[in-house]
Amino acid sequence: MLELVARVLLSLAGAVAEWLLTHLFYACGWRVLRLLTLGRHPRGPLRTADAMSARSSWVAALGFICTVGLPLTILVFLYG
Repeated sequence: MLELVARVLLSLAGAVAEWLLTHLFYACGWRVLRLLTLGRHPRGPLRTADAMSARSSWVAALGFICTVGLPLTILVFLYG
């Protein structure tokens, strides 16, 4: 019984983390891409229902790079 409760809680935590991080990375990538292309791309809205569609996943990947990859790269070059 305890294992079932733990499995359900971990599944729920994973779903919440996936939703939160997906929308966080999409929003960050959307803003960066909008800035880099001077407002031409992405054509979709900032608030989207499916942030992991085929087109939106590239925007989320750029957001991941900007949110996680760029600061880590800077820290490695400065202190590594």
